[in-house]
Amino acid sequence: MAPPRKKRRPGEGHPVHLRFPTDVFEWIEAETKEKGWPLNRVIINEMAAIPYLKKQAKLGELIRDMEVILADYGSRLTLADLGEPMLRAVDQLLAAKTDSERQIQLDRLRVLRSAMLKNGRATKE
Repeated sequence: MAPPRKKRRPGEGHPVHLRFPTDVFEWIEAETKEKGWPLNRVIINEMAAIPYLKKQAKLGELIRDMEVILADYGSRLTLADLGEPMLRAVDQLLAAKTDSERQIQLDRLRVLRSAMLKNGRATKE
C-alpha cells in the first residue's frame, strides 16, 4: 500500500522537473541575469504570459485578414467609381453622330478601360 500523500497548504506550488533544450535554457539564464530574478521566477512569469501571447497572435491574424478584406473592398470601390463613367462614355459613343465625335468618345473609353486594367493589375500584386 502506498504511503498517504501530504496535503498541500493553499497557494503552495507543485514541484515540477523540466529538461529544457540548450537554446531555451540560455535564453532563460540571460533573462535571470538581466532582471536579477531567480530562475523559477523567470520561468513562472514566462509561463503566465503564454495565454496573453496566444491572444495577441490571434489578434494579429485578425488584423491581417481585415487588411485583405479592406484592400479587396477598396479595389471594388475603385472599379465601381470607374464603371459609371465607363457607361456614360459608352452612351456618348453610341449617341455620337459624326466620325470625329465617335473618335473622341472612343479615346475617352480607351482611357477609362486602361485605368480599370491598371487598377486590376495593381490589385493582383
